Amino acid sequence: MTRKEFSNIRDLTFSQWIRNNLPDSSCGYMVSDLDFILQNYKTKKVILLEVKTRCSNLKIWQKQLFGNLDKWIANGISEDWQYLGFHLIQFENTCFNDGKCFFDYKSINEKDLIVKLTF
Repeated sequence: MTRKEFSNIRDLTFSQWIRNNLPDSSCGYMVSDLDFILQNYKTKKVILLEVKTRCSNLKIWQKQLFGNLDKWIANGISEDWQYLGFHLIQFENTCFNDGKCFFDYKSINEKDLIVKLTF
């Protein structure tokens, strides 16, 4: 069983520290977090996920960054592992209970998303 989260509140302390102490985008320095990395160590499969709410899209620079990351991992992953790629999950609002969900820009229901992410 997956362990429970400690809280539903995201601590932004480190995020604010990054904004206050590291170079900004005018220097070419871009920062993004990656929401989830799922792996099955028994089947040796791994997938990267970015989740957006309220139908938000990736920013252009994020799309380029995650596209590069996807390419770099796909080209360098160990032969006995299967990389299932970088994928975007978008919620119309915040979750399945209050709107639609999209997986790589295509509408998906909760059951089908579970199947995709269980690999």
